[in-house]
Amino acid sequence: MGVDIKEDFLQKEEWINNIKFMSPRPRYNHIELQGEIYMQLKQYFKKRCNVSIEAALFLTKDDPIEIKNDKNKIDLLVKSKKAEVAPDVAVYCDKNQIFYRGYIGIPQLVVEVLSPSNADDDLIVKKDLYEKYGVPEYWIISPMSKKVWIYMLIDNKYELKNSCTLNDKFTSTRFEELEIDLSEVELIVEE
Repeated sequence: MGVDIKEDFLQKEEWINNIKFMSPRPRYNHIELQGEIYMQLKQYFKKRCNVSIEAALFLTKDDPIEIKNDKNKIDLLVKSKKAEVAPDVAVYCDKNQIFYRGYIGIPQLVVEVLSPSNADDDLIVKKDLYEKYGVPEYWIISPMSKKVWIYMLIDNKYELKNSCTLNDKFTSTRFEELEIDLSEVELIVEE
């Protein structure tokens, strides 16, 4: 007897301004880069901050403690479908942001690894969303072009602070001595 797998299981669902965004499961290059970034960030932050992969993030500028202490507020946030995303990698330095569905609030750093089928979602839609909510630092990694772009929020607008290749070591704009080296990640040529 075969297993009935729903197509939704193979996709990542995100909501931005009541619009559902569906992403296919990541390809090999995406997974390798995402994993390496996660490991290096986890090593750097140790127990000071949580580093997550594709955890549900409910973006809000409201105080996470206030929201978690009011069942109506948390239900409204979850059901609103205004800004529920699943960043490839994100850093949360406030333990109060953790809740049963993932995280609430604004992460300190978000990393998105581009996929060929939906690169505009990360380059435009999510970048605008993260900027609107005030995510201080945003990295975009492209396995296709082998490039990295580091954005920093300045006066409520993202400014490109660094761009380099995957063979270059790069540093955070906010976290002292945080240096990422992706040069050892072996990518495959996609057909």
